[in-house]
Amino acid sequence: MHFVIYCLDDPATPHARERHYAAHRAYLSSVPVPIVVAGPLTDAVGERRIGSMLLVDARDLEEARAFAANDPFHVNKVWKDVAVHPFIKAV
Repeated sequence: MHFVIYCLDDPATPHARERHYAAHRAYLSSVPVPIVVAGPLTDAVGERRIGSMLLVDARDLEEARAFAANDPFHVNKVWKDVAVHPFIKAV
């Protein structure tokens, strides 16, 4: 089942993303949850990264939430807000 993981960075820690990027990438490469698509969210002009969006193929909501909770960006407080929602591909 597909899940969208929508994460917004904490504006109080603008350099945390850079500090934990390598650990975040290593985590994404090592987890058994298939990632359909993932990437950064940007500000309106596309210059500054403000969060992340991931579409994952998890067994259930709990697995998707655990996947997000164990990401180094979440563990190290890069993300201030994290939302996990089921996603139905319509087109």
